[in-house]
Amino acid sequence: MYPTFYRFQQGIGLHMWGLMLMVAFTASILTLNNRAKKVGIDPDALVPFYQIIIIMSLIGSRLLHFVFAEPGLFFSNPLIFFNFNEGGFAFYGGAIGGALSGAAYIRWRRIPFWKLLDAAAPTLMLGLCLGRVGCFFAGCCHGRPTELVETSTLVQFQGGSVVAVDGFPFLAFNFLPGVGVGNVHNIPLFPTQAFESFGALSIFLLLSWMWHRGRRFDGQVFASLLLTYPFLRGTIEIFRGDSIRGTDYFGVLSTSQLVSVPVLLLGLGILAIRFRKGVAPEEPFLESDD
Repeated sequence: MYPTFYRFQQGIGLHMWGLMLMVAFTASILTLNNRAKKVGIDPDALVPFYQIIIIMSLIGSRLLHFVFAEPGLFFSNPLIFFNFNEGGFAFYGGAIGGALSGAAYIRWRRIPFWKLLDAAAPTLMLGLCLGRVGCFFAGCCHGRPTELVETSTLVQFQGGSVVAVDGFPFLAFNFLPGVGVGNVHNIPLFPTQAFESFGALSIFLLLSWMWHRGRRFDGQVFASLLLTYPFLRGTIEIFRGDSIRGTDYFGVLSTSQLVSVPVLLLGLGILAIRFRKGVAPEEPFLESDD
C-alpha cells in the first residue's frame, strides 16, 4: 500500500516493512524490559539476549522461508540467502530461531527460565501485531481474492487502496501492480495482514492479563501462547493468497499450518508437565543507586 516511507535515490530508500520491523522489536524489548524487572530479572543481563534473538530470528525466518517455500532456488544458489531482493521471511522461522537461541542464553546466564519465557510470550505477539502492519504497507502476506464486488474506496494509498465489499469480510485490500509479491493486483483481497495484526493484538492482551492476574504456574503464559497462536495462524492461512508462503502438505496444509502442529503439541506438553509446579517466589528487581 505504501512500501517506501522515504526514497533517497532510485532503488535506495527507507522502506515501511523495515521501519515497522524496527518499531516491533523496539516495542517488544521495552515491554519485556519493564516486565522482567517485576519478576526480579536484571534488564542489563538481557542486552545480549536481545541482540542474539534479533539476529537469530532474522536468520531463522529467512531460512525457514527458503527451505520450505523455495528450496530449489536456495539449494541451487545458497548465497541468495543474503540477497534481500529475493525470497522473504517466515514468522514461524523467526520465532523458532529466536526462541531456541534465547533459551540457550537464558540457561547459560542462569536467568530464571520460565519467569522470562512467561514475561516474553505476550511481547512476541505485540511484535507480530506491529510487524504485520509493515506487511500491509509492503503488500506481502496478502490474502486470496474475495470474489466479491467492490462497493467503495475507503482509503487510497500510493500502492493501492482499502475498499469496502458486498460480503464478508466487508473490507478488502486492493494492491496496484509493482506492490507486494505475486501477480494478484487490482482485485479485492482478503485483509489477512489486518486479520493477523488484530488477532496478535488480542492474544497479546489476553496473555498480558494472564501474566498480571491469572498465572497459576510458571510456564503457563508461554504454554498459552503455543496453544493460541497456532489456531490463529492456521485459520488465517485459509484466506492467504500468496503462493510464496509454501507448498501444500498432504494436500491441505501450508507450511505454517504444518509447523503449527508441533507448536501446539509442545504447548500441550508444557501444560501437562508444568501445571502442578505453581508460581515460584519473585521479587521486583531494584536498581542500585551506584
